Amino acid sequence: MLCNGDCLFINNMENFRKPLAVFIAMSFVITAVMALLLINFDRRAFTAETYQQAFAREDFYNKIPSLMAQSIAASADTNQLPAVMQGMSLEAWEGFIRVLLPPEVLKPIGDDVLISTFAYLNMESDLVQVNLTPVKASMMSDTGTQAVLSLLNTLPACTFEQIAQITFNVFAGGQIELCNPPADVLPLLTPVIQGQMQASATLIPDQLTLVTAPLQDDPRQRLLDVRFLMRLSLILPIGLLLTLTLIIIRSLQDWLTWWGIPFAVTGFSSFVIGLLGAPIFGVVLEGILSSQLPDYLPTFLLEFTGDLASAMVRALLNPVLWQGLILSIIGIGMTGVGFYLKYKQP
Repeated sequence: MLCNGDCLFINNMENFRKPLAVFIAMSFVITAVMALLLINFDRRAFTAETYQQAFAREDFYNKIPSLMAQSIAASADTNQLPAVMQGMSLEAWEGFIRVLLPPEVLKPIGDDVLISTFAYLNMESDLVQVNLTPVKASMMSDTGTQAVLSLLNTLPACTFEQIAQITFNVFAGGQIELCNPPADVLPLLTPVIQGQMQASATLIPDQLTLVTAPLQDDPRQRLLDVRFLMRLSLILPIGLLLTLTLIIIRSLQDWLTWWGIPFAVTGFSSFVIGLLGAPIFGVVLEGILSSQLPDYLPTFLLEFTGDLASAMVRALLNPVLWQGLILSIIGIGMTGVGFYLKYKQP
């Protein structure tokens, strides 16, 4: 009677052990896929190099003149600007900067902004700054004069009254209404423009601060806490895998099969997400950035949430795709060897 009871208990345990192992294996797949996404997001989405590569592909640096025009126009006191620079609208500033700073100069400036931004996010710095030294250097050179002349050429031709007013204001130090002067007037204006540009350059700081860390309740600390939890996400699938090993594995063939199948399913799922998940993740991430950016990043990045979302999705999904492919190959190989050992046995 005792033997029958023990045997019944053992049989019940055996019947319960396999469904429990299947449940744990399924839980491992779900948590492992999530851990791959979270860990890659933490590793890739908070480094400047990720966005330097992505923004170079998506022509983000072409938008820098707009950013710099907004920053300069917002920070400069127009009453203190030289006469030739007064009256410039935001659009005029942007066009001026595009001529003043060619693309080969804009990219290093953009890279400096990205590096400064992510140093701020990672709490390596309390400021987000943009380096304006190249701007000042160009303004004080012949390039600055040519930029102003190119800007004037895009404006409507000056009337006789405007020419008279410009002549008077140049000597009186008053505000000049920007227009396109006749060609015979340009030699007279060029020395004035050169002097005004050099004076303007002295008013622009070498570093322009875009964001300063708050003294209290810094939202970056909450972000670091979330990233720490992301790094811990791998603990759960590892724990499930060890639990699966204790419950069901009794031989080499068991180990190869019960590890191989979850690995293969996890890898295939990750591969599919990395291959096809960009549109869905892009929309979701753009919504998150739109609501969270004001707490973490410079205000100007609000206009580029689509670019940021695209760059972050690329940074997230590309390594997930390759990691999933490798994990699939490992899992299929383990499963194949496991079934071979099973059917090889007499």
